[in-house]
Amino acid sequence: MILGFLGVGVMAGAILRAVVREGFVPPEDCLVYDIVPAAMEAVRPLGVRLAGSAADVAAAADVLQLGTKPQDIEALLRAIGPALADRDPLILSIAAGKSLETLAAALPYAPRLARLVPNVNATVGESITAYCPNERARDAETPAFLARYCGCFGRAVPLEEKQVPAFFALAGAGPAYAYLFLDEIARAGVALGLRKDLALEIAAQMVLGSAKKVQAGEAHPYALIDQVCSPGGITIAGLEALREHGFITAVDKAFRAVVRRDKELG
Repeated sequence: MILGFLGVGVMAGAILRAVVREGFVPPEDCLVYDIVPAAMEAVRPLGVRLAGSAADVAAAADVLQLGTKPQDIEALLRAIGPALADRDPLILSIAAGKSLETLAAALPYAPRLARLVPNVNATVGESITAYCPNERARDAETPAFLARYCGCFGRAVPLEEKQVPAFFALAGAGPAYAYLFLDEIARAGVALGLRKDLALEIAAQMVLGSAKKVQAGEAHPYALIDQVCSPGGITIAGLEALREHGFITAVDKAFRAVVRRDKELG
C-alpha cells in the first residue's frame, strides 16, 4: 500500500510521523509532496520518499492524505482530479469546514472519501479524532482501516458528518481552552507564591490525572466532584466562586461560538 501525503504541515506532519512510528506502513511506502521545500526536508529523516509534484503522488497513492489548507484544497483536487480518477484511491481530508459533498464536487468522479477531524494533540500521539466516510468508503474494510489509521495518533471515534461541528467545538477547539485553563491555574499558583514552571508542572499533571480518572469510567464527573468536595470545605468554596463569576456560562458560550463560526466558514 502506498500512502501519499499532499502537504505535511503541523497536523499532517504529525500524522505522517505517527503512522511511521507505529509501523502502520513502512516509511518507504509513504510518498510525500509539499509546495514548501522546508516542510519536505523536515520529514526526510523519517525515511519517506519525496515526490516531485502533487500529480506524482496522486498517480501513485492507494491512500491519499490531504494536508493542504482549507482554502486551497478544492483547487488542488481539481488540478489532480484526472490522476485520482484513474487511481481511485481512498482520499482522507483534514480540512476544517470542508464537507464531503464540497470535496467530492471538486473531482470529476465519485471518490472514496473520508473526513478526519483530529486535534493538535496528535503531535504527542494523544488526539481524539473523528472519522466520517462517504457512501463509497463504507465498505466492509474501510471503517476499520480508518479506526486503525487514526489510532496511530490517539483515540478514534466514528461520527456522522452532521455531528462534526459539535465534535470540533469540543475536540478541535477545546485544546486551546484547556491550555488557557492550565495557564490561568499556573498564574494563580504564582500569585500564591509558587514558581511559574513548578505551578505549570503541577497544573498539567493535575489535569492529566483528572482526565485519566474520567476515562477510567469509575464515575460521572459530577460524582467525582462530590468525592473531592467536603461540606463547607475549601474546594466547594472555589466551585461556588467559579459559578458566581460565570465559568459555566462562559464555557457554554465559547463552544456555541465555535459551532456558529464553523457554519459561517462552511
